[in-house]
Amino acid sequence: MDLWLVRPDRLSDRDGLAALDENERRRAESFRRPADRALYVSAHLALRRLLAAHLGSTPQEVRIVRDRGGRPILPGDSPPVHFSLSHSAGLALLGVAPVPIGVDVQRIPSLSTVDLCSPRFHPAEQAELAARPRSARARYFTWLWTRKEAYLKGIGVGLRRSLAADYLGAGGPAAPAGPAGWTVADAPCEDHYAASVALLTRASLPVTLRRLPRSVDHD
Repeated sequence: MDLWLVRPDRLSDRDGLAALDENERRRAESFRRPADRALYVSAHLALRRLLAAHLGSTPQEVRIVRDRGGRPILPGDSPPVHFSLSHSAGLALLGVAPVPIGVDVQRIPSLSTVDLCSPRFHPAEQAELAARPRSARARYFTWLWTRKEAYLKGIGVGLRRSLAADYLGAGGPAAPAGPAGWTVADAPCEDHYAASVALLTRASLPVTLRRLPRSVDHD
């Protein structure tokens, strides 16, 4: 399993946008903030380079389609690799694995956001969050949220599925069971962020974490 942390690179429009497909270019051009646009282009260009290295092609030749749920995938019934992409507040996380994968990265929010959004969690997760000291709740909330989103991306439904439907908390003797067949784990990340990865396997996969900007073609 390869994980990549991506910060915006100093890419010109020609260098970055030329490798993206029409939908990606249209999405990039829709961002109002230059910083958001730069992160989007950098992350999607990095993803295309990484997939091209796995496929033996060029970034421009990588074809990304959408499944029935809208999840971006490689075409075919049995793609050679699976991937996931997430970005938040200036940082992106890419994941590539031989099995279905979901990744999520989030910047730790304010306590007001925690109070607003935490009622959407599974009841057991809400209880775990409420048991934390007030000063620790924002980090724990973000940890839970990234686990939720990583898993929901992994199964291909995203936030269309209720955040209360699956238990992805800290566990324990009295805790509900987590999703069958999936491993959800912390992903290495930067300060002030939390990140998680979900994999359709119970086996332990070796993890390689790299950082961009840098070329992935020669890593």
